[in-house]
Amino acid sequence: PERVAGLREEALARLRALHARPATDRLPGYVLQLSREQKYAIVVDSRLSRLYLFKNVDGSPQYVDDYYVTLGKRGMEKTREGDQKTPIGVYHVVSNVPRKNLTDFYGAEAFPINYPNAWDRLMGRNGHGIWLHGTPSNTYSRPPRASDGCVVLANPDLEAVGRHVQVGLTPVILAEDMQWSTRAVVDAQRQALARAI
Repeated sequence: PERVAGLREEALARLRALHARPATDRLPGYVLQLSREQKYAIVVDSRLSRLYLFKNVDGSPQYVDDYYVTLGKRGMEKTREGDQKTPIGVYHVVSNVPRKNLTDFYGAEAFPINYPNAWDRLMGRNGHGIWLHGTPSNTYSRPPRASDGCVVLANPDLEAVGRHVQVGLTPVILAEDMQWSTRAVVDAQRQALARAI
């Protein structure tokens, strides 16, 4: 019964993401500017259990692909060690752990992120070990809410994303709900931010 419920939840999450797919002219409202060195950016929409991969084109994100993900058993907004939640915020990949250095549980490879970052620590959040990682060899994917806080992808999807990850540079934005905007809106926000700085 539990496995069937998990499969049903996964199927519903995949259908919701398919129906909520943004128009090709939409951009993620969370990514205003990428530095020249950042070749790609990752944004996770927890509501849809979806990871979006964007390529840096002259400082602006361009959609590449999206993938189903599993997130924390108890949802989002991680605040403390062991709460089984996925954090919300802006992070960076800090290393790449190859398969040979992992147990089978973590799948093809793993990309730890810098949770808790400076803002998290300032807000009193703690914990560690939040990774983007794969699934065990006998599992293709997991239900939408089944990790201890990590972002989990099917191994082929993780390998596809992993080809674009730059350790220390690739931003990973973990959001409750993805905000999509037109290029004109993103450009206006970028210009307003530049004037303010």
